[in-house]
Amino acid sequence: MAEQKRPQVLLLGNGVNRAFGGGSWGQLIRDITCNASLPEDCTLHLPMPLRAILVTGDTVGAQLRKAGDILYGKLGDPGHTDMLRTLLDMGFDHILTTNFSYELEAAAQPDCAIHDPQLRQMLRHTDGCRHAEAKYLFYTYNQVSWRGREIPVWHVHGEGRKPDSMILGHYYYANLLEKITSYVRAEGARWKREQERGEVPIIRSWADAFLFGDVYVLGFGFDVSEFDLWWLLNRKKRERADTGRTWFFAPEVLSGDGINEKEELLKVLGVEVLHCGKTRAGGTPLQRSLGFRDFYEEAIAQIGALMRSRQE
Repeated sequence: MAEQKRPQVLLLGNGVNRAFGGGSWGQLIRDITCNASLPEDCTLHLPMPLRAILVTGDTVGAQLRKAGDILYGKLGDPGHTDMLRTLLDMGFDHILTTNFSYELEAAAQPDCAIHDPQLRQMLRHTDGCRHAEAKYLFYTYNQVSWRGREIPVWHVHGEGRKPDSMILGHYYYANLLEKITSYVRAEGARWKREQERGEVPIIRSWADAFLFGDVYVLGFGFDVSEFDLWWLLNRKKRERADTGRTWFFAPEVLSGDGINEKEELLKVLGVEVLHCGKTRAGGTPLQRSLGFRDFYEEAIAQIGALMRSRQE
């Protein structure tokens, strides 16, 4: 393959938001709980997608519509805004996020707030579809303008203003995975042709960015329930076309022994696991939050160094 600029891709989860007091996925589950048959103090151990079905009585979509407003809002902590703007400054060609909420879009605004009319103006899609999708946002993204650049931000599991697009529940994960597998089968010949011409495949969907970009995973824990992304990791390793590299950034935990099964599985699937910063398993919520902020600052510095080395 001739030397071409490989897309630099950030996969951003909810971790950065959590480090600055943002809500957790567990909090979202509590916000949409409406199943009266569950006791108030019930502790749930089901995987997240099945837990969503249980707590809503299998009315996930309806409850997400009611909870939609909590996914907007203004960024309050200046440190949070600064960190998100640092990520926007780094020169990523694409940003994939599993968040339903709009912190990145808000960070790009002068007042650090985002509203529906602005989001409508940002809405774009590739030639993979005729119109912006209402659900399963495979070809649809928000084009964020930042310091003279246009950055595609792909909400891979949906976004708050489109409740039907939000992937929460095994039914929706399985439908998305079927869409991904069908796409990969159909596009293989195109990828081969483009690479034979010495080109990086054209990004027509967020799956293309994931497979053929250098992907930096930050603030996303790769929970085992995220089986669409685990499948893509496996495909990225097996793909006959020339794919990009993947790095997973995790804090070095100061307590605890034994093997980290998830990190070992990531390595088996070709992911490079990089530890940086330190955090403690115990301590107060504030101490843990501050520890994670240190982790993100160090991880972002490492990502910047890796991106520079890939572009030299």
